[in-house]
Order: sequence, then structure tokens, then C-alpha cells
Amino acid sequence: MSIGTNRGAVREGDCMAARKKTRKVESTVRKTRARVASAPAALIENVQQIWLAGMGAIAKAQKEGPAAFQDAVADGLKLLSRSRSNAEQVIRDAFESAQESVQSRVGTARDQATETWDNLETLFQNRVHKAMQQLGVPSGEEIRLLTKRVEELTASVQAMSSRKPRATKPARRARRKAARG
Repeated sequence: MSIGTNRGAVREGDCMAARKKTRKVESTVRKTRARVASAPAALIENVQQIWLAGMGAIAKAQKEGPAAFQDAVADGLKLLSRSRSNAEQVIRDAFESAQESVQSRVGTARDQATETWDNLETLFQNRVHKAMQQLGVPSGEEIRLLTKRVEELTASVQAMSSRKPRATKPARRARRKAARG
């Protein structure tokens, strides 16, 4: 008997749990039905507003007719023009930026090339100068000093040659003596 009693207790416990679940389900169903009942009303209202807006737009288009169409075309052209000018400005800005970048790089490359040529020129001049010294070719400064010395000697020779007529007078005396004697 005790077995049967236990079974009855288990069955009563199952029934109580089932009743609790049923109550919870029924509560949830009631809440959902309330939400569902209010949702179609809001949905229907939104659909009606959309329908009325569409009807108003059709009435307005019929009333304004071609003028509204022309206005829409004009607005579209304005928008297209603004879009194009904005796109052109973006392209111009990108082009100018790229051009500045290229010019900067070209300038840097030019500066490096100029520096390299200057270094090569200096190196070449130093080597030529060294080779000329080894061969005994006078430097520019030595040639200037020699030129100055030649000018001084030329001036001395000219000064001496302007004194020569005096030297010719004693030669006349010697001729006179030779003629007398």
C-alpha cells in the first residue's frame, strides 16, 4: 500500500506542477493577446496615415501638374550640378596634392643631383690640381706673380731704353776723336 500511496503523492505533485505551468502559460497568453490586440490598432493607424499621405501626394501632383514636374527636374539639375562641382573640387584637390608631392620629390632629386655634381667637380679639380703640381705646371697664383715680375722687368727695360740717347753722345765724341786723329 505504501507503494500506491507514494504513487498517488507523485501524481498529486505532478498535477500541482502542471497547474502552476498552466497558470503561467495562461498569464503569458493573456499578456500576449493584449499586446497583439493593441499592435494591429497601431499598425492599422500607420497604414492609414501612409495611405492618406500617398493620396495627398497624388492630389497635389494632379493639381500642380507639369509645374511640379518641371520643379522636380530643376531641383534634380541643381543637385546634379552641386554633386559635379563637389566631385570636381575633390579631383582638383587630389591633383594639386599629387602635383605638390611630385614637385617636392623632383626638387629633392634635383638638389641631390646638384650636390653630387658639385662633389664630383670638386674631386676632379683637386685631382687635376695635384697632377699639375706633380708635373711642375705653375699654379694660377704663381702665374700672376710671374706676370707681375715680367711687367716690372718690362718697365725697367723701358726706363733703360729711354736713357740710351745719352749713351749715343759718348759714341759721337769717339767719332769726333777718330775723325781728328
